Formats: sequence, structure tokens, C-alpha cells
Amino acid sequence: ISNRDFGDHYEVRNYLGIPVKIMQLSDMFSHKLCALLDRNVLTSRDIFDCHFLMQKRTPLNKEIVEKRMNTDLPDYLQRCIDTIEKMNEKRMLSGLGDLMDEETKRFVKTRLKQDTIALLRMYREFPILN
Repeated sequence: ISNRDFGDHYEVRNYLGIPVKIMQLSDMFSHKLCALLDRNVLTSRDIFDCHFLMQKRTPLNKEIVEKRMNTDLPDYLQRCIDTIEKMNEKRMLSGLGDLMDEETKRFVKTRLKQDTIALLRMYREFPILN
């Protein structure tokens, strides 16, 4: 539970007959993107999650990213690209491998880094915003 206010948006969804307030997907994605560089260490799970959401063309909440990271969106996305480019490919499965089937493991080892960088470049040049 966080008390920080970033202007998040919520919606009510029904779960087993109980109305539950959940964060909108664009806001969740924006926070996950911020987590890439906001943690002490770059984690494979953040890269994997961001790749998944970008591949689905999930919109971003530009205001959340800019407020949390104190920079404009294109500059932040470039910092993400630069950081991921420096990551050692041998670390890509760290923290993920036990949760994946063999095909997904192969993808993470061989394509995740490059595909994520390509998607970040696309979002930097042509952002999908809510």
C-alpha cells in the first residue's frame, strides 16, 4: 500500500461478486516503467513486464512517468534504453527462469533485451498515451 499521490486513476471491477477498486492498466504500466530505473538494481522481471505491456500496445500515463522520474517522457525512455543496453544478457533469466517454460526461457535469453529496446524506441518516438 502506498500513500504517494501521482494522480493515479482507478476503476471498479467485479471479482466473485465483490466490487474491487483497481488501478487502470495505463497507470500500472507507467509505474512499472518507472520501476525499471527506480529500484536499486535493474531487474529482469521489470524488463519482462514492460516488454509484455508494450507488446500489447498498452497506453502510458505520461504525467505519472514525468512526475515520478522528474524528467520528460522521451528523455526517461532514452535512459531506460541506455540502461538496458548495458545489461549483461547472462543476467536476463535471473529471477525469472523458474517460472517459465523452455520456449519462454529461450526468448528471454535470446530476444528479450533487443525486443524491449526496440519497443522502448517506438514508445519514445510514437508514444501511446491514454
